[in-house]
Amino acid sequence: MASARSLASLAALFALVACGGGGSGSGATPPPPGTPSNAVLSVSLSGGASPGIDHLWVTVTGIAMHADATRVYGDGDPGWVVQTLATPVTVDLADPSLADGGAVSLLKQSVSTLGTYAQLRLLVAPSDPALALASSASAKNLQFNDEVQYTDATGAHVVPLEIVDPQSGLRLLTPFNLSADTTTPLGIEWNANSLVRRASVAGADRFTLRNELQLYNQQLLTALGDGNLQIDGSLFDSISGQLDTTNFCTGASHAGCIHDVVASATSISSDSRFHAEVRSVNVGANGSFLLYPLPNPATQFDVVIHGGNMETIVVHNVFVDPTGILKPVPTSLSSAATPIVPTLNTGERPVSLANALVPSASRVFFGQTVAGTGGGSGGADIPYAIVAGNTDPATGTLLHALALPAGPLHYASFDTTKDGNGKPPTFTTVTPAEGAGAWTVWSQGTLATGTSALTTLASGAPAATVSNPVALAGFAAGTLTVTVSGAATNGADHAELIVFNDGGIVAVADVSSQLASHGGTTVFNVPSGATASAPGAAAYGVALRTWVAASETTSARWVRVGSPLDLSTATSATAALALP
Repeated sequence: MASARSLASLAALFALVACGGGGSGSGATPPPPGTPSNAVLSVSLSGGASPGIDHLWVTVTGIAMHADATRVYGDGDPGWVVQTLATPVTVDLADPSLADGGAVSLLKQSVSTLGTYAQLRLLVAPSDPALALASSASAKNLQFNDEVQYTDATGAHVVPLEIVDPQSGLRLLTPFNLSADTTTPLGIEWNANSLVRRASVAGADRFTLRNELQLYNQQLLTALGDGNLQIDGSLFDSISGQLDTTNFCTGASHAGCIHDVVASATSISSDSRFHAEVRSVNVGANGSFLLYPLPNPATQFDVVIHGGNMETIVVHNVFVDPTGILKPVPTSLSSAATPIVPTLNTGERPVSLANALVPSASRVFFGQTVAGTGGGSGGADIPYAIVAGNTDPATGTLLHALALPAGPLHYASFDTTKDGNGKPPTFTTVTPAEGAGAWTVWSQGTLATGTSALTTLASGAPAATVSNPVALAGFAAGTLTVTVSGAATNGADHAELIVFNDGGIVAVADVSSQLASHGGTTVFNVPSGATASAPGAAAYGVALRTWVAASETTSARWVRVGSPLDLSTATSATAALALP
């Protein structure tokens, strides 16, 4: 059985939704326009892993849905169905109540258009300092509608979370169906792993994000009791566990103790190249974690647990049953009475990049492989993604080095006949297939690229040479030409142009020199074309940001192009922006 704490957390989560009766759609069937219904859509928002972040505040204003995955919200297409919140909701995604398995309800209301939707967009309030705070952000005493609070060696910092295109929202592509006489429960995960740290002339890090939010379609959850989701001790769509906290840090210092522990459910990546995270949460100060929600209809996940000053733990083929038919209790890997005991190891090492990645807005992964676990093409063994970092889109490098855990892996293979009831599986200590202290390294870029070639980081090496992401078939070279004109109204001494798509930032150009000359022209090389595996990848937005170096967080001003620049069927486009 799950721990009392896990069941209590699940009770709060299930109170947000009612039973999902419709099936999950797999295509983009346009909903019949204007069809009346009593379909109810319930949407909840979860945090997740947030190591190194004190608070991650976001302000949500609504959602938008469309049957076509390639559409960009704000393009004027009549197929958009918009649900605006009665009042904005401001939440701290790094709060323990949301970062280790909890959720907050965003909306639960009737939708008047039935059918299958291919995308949902989470609409957020802009963090531009020149704009007014939403009432919900003001009530939290925030400086910005979306902000990051973190602490480093120089002290505590409060900076805006720069969402480059709040008008278009954050796209999620998991399909779902709205049917008459049903409630459709959807869960969104937004964790700090999506954050991109950028260099700032003012000293404190800047933050933007890769759009790696995940949408969980929970329509397969079982109805209990009288047909409503209730808590009776049998909740199935989760993986919980408990770690022994003897060596956990108890104060601000992280010297000689385990800290920032993250538990992740992983599945084989879509290209079968590695074990990719599908749900990631903080392990609480009390050692507990709850991986919920999980992607449906999957029933097997590999769980990876890693942290600072800690040897990595892997549990292979963990079984869950969303229906509760084959396994009539939630999957609990360990309990307070019989916790998993992590191994303290202070030999972790910082690793940076030896080369700048192209595209510059990329994500780099460090993983290790357990021999005999398979999962890749032809049954090949593939690495578990253990540590990852996002590169600064202005430089293509990591702003800060990443800490790689030391020591061997602690590995167990889940046995469905005896595991999952609160007693830990049997672990063995294994040397990764890469060798002691060695790692596999790879990268992924923007929406138009796939996984790079895998390379090896030798034991003790301080910097990794990482291959560039590979362009997907269907894309070719394209150009965006952006003309800037006018004069800055805020006395700016810095300016940059930012090109982005639904995945986040694609490219950045410093145009500070154009401030004195009252404008200029910049050409960006970006992918053009289209492919079904990356819908809308060549639909671009452009933003111009100006600021005063001495007061960057408060003086920044933004202006954006009014509609997407579509290179799906063209190889070039132009845009013009006036200095704000």
